[in-house]
Amino acid sequence: AEDRKTQAKASFDASMNTIVFGSATFAGAGAVALLGSCFSKTLSKDRGLTNLLIITATVCCWLMWLITYMMQLHPLVKPIPMKEE
Repeated sequence: AEDRKTQAKASFDASMNTIVFGSATFAGAGAVALLGSCFSKTLSKDRGLTNLLIITATVCCWLMWLITYMMQLHPLVKPIPMKEE
């Protein structure tokens, strides 16, 4: 029983490390994109909209990655189909 607890904790720690690293990667990519938009001459008049779009795209991509990763942690191995009446 103790070995299973240790194994479960190691698995949880590994998945949390991946989630933290992946989240930091998306945050870094979003920060680089925001910083790049600040130095762009062509986007100067629509800077607020550009920043909003960059933040929205980064959050949506991160959320999609997070949901996909977390679904792979506990997959439905043998789903039970619902019977039609």
